[in-house]
Amino acid sequence: MSIPAPADILFWFFAAAAVGGAAYAVTSAHLIRSILAFGAFLTAVAGEYYLLAAEFVALVQIFVYVGGVLVLMLFALMLSTPGESQPSSLGRWSPAVGVTAVGVGAAIMIAAWHTPLPVVKEPAAGRLDHLGQALLGDHVVVFELVGVLLFAAVVTALVAVRGERR
Repeated sequence: MSIPAPADILFWFFAAAAVGGAAYAVTSAHLIRSILAFGAFLTAVAGEYYLLAAEFVALVQIFVYVGGVLVLMLFALMLSTPGESQPSSLGRWSPAVGVTAVGVGAAIMIAAWHTPLPVVKEPAAGRLDHLGQALLGDHVVVFELVGVLLFAAVVTALVAVRGERR
């Protein structure tokens, strides 16, 4: 039996943190705890990106999602009136939603397991000019959609603040 490499240990740590954070985020009855667990999930995913030698993507994950979207979610929650809305209940649909979610997750895992991964001959680590050309060339629509997502988050925060003043 061989001793696992530190990168393998970190991979499994980040994987467990991501799964645990995601599971707690969707099962917690407390909204603040759910948001913080979602932050743990996003941070663990950033750690996985770092292990994949995608340091820039890991930093963007931390800055944009953990530092931006998550903080906006917390601000929107803090600016809302306590007791304003009741948590929704799926009622009789709850078992069907759970079975569907597990089935979809299993199908995705089976498809990922049987899909051959492409072999990269030479990684382009540290080459941000290639990333810039890809973002503004082939993937410009996705890049613009991220901008729309961030704009929608800011508008939502402004509407929540304005609604609080009335």
